[in-house]
Amino acid sequence: MSGKLYCTIIAGGDVQEKIDLHDREKQLLICADGGYFHALEQGIEPDVLMGDFDSYTGKLPEKVNIIRYPEEKDFSDTWAAVQYGKEQGAEIFELYGGCGGERFDHTIANLQVMCALAKEHLQAVMFYQNQKLVTLSAGETFSVPAEKFPEFSVFALSDVCRGVSITKAKYKLHNAELTNQFPLGLSNSCQGNAEISVQEGEILLVLRKK
Repeated sequence: MSGKLYCTIIAGGDVQEKIDLHDREKQLLICADGGYFHALEQGIEPDVLMGDFDSYTGKLPEKVNIIRYPEEKDFSDTWAAVQYGKEQGAEIFELYGGCGGERFDHTIANLQVMCALAKEHLQAVMFYQNQKLVTLSAGETFSVPAEKFPEFSVFALSDVCRGVSITKAKYKLHNAELTNQFPLGLSNSCQGNAEISVQEGEILLVLRKK
């Protein structure tokens, strides 16, 4: 593991996978409101529990830093958790419980949070069932571990992504242009460890296990 600080955020959506605990000295673990239910289920004690607590209404832990926000505010609990993580110097953000649940609007909001992080060249990862969502910023290249994720899709988060290249895959691209209005990069498969790069804009990769 690198020396970068991981900010792992547990939100209130669906969490079916095991939450990955890194070297705890290099990981800031935040529960955003109802995400604390998932932490309790997996026996995890977060560093910080934050939110307006409209989802989690149980007893608050005594040894955890609690940050409370008003219910009427202009940002989501997950957004607040990301801002807190940035203030602590985190460079890699992992989100569990960011998809699914009863609120599809929260899924869209979390994708926007990922896009905002990518624009700052901060890595954002979101886990959902058998999928891993990863952002890719301008000038970056990502290598897909084919043995774990043999299938993937590539989407433009920003209006236009230029200089998009895909190699070692069934469907290849070279210096192509993707927009957020047409899903050209939907449903691809690895031929070796596929490599995706972008020269301008922010990309969302959806990696899928079989």
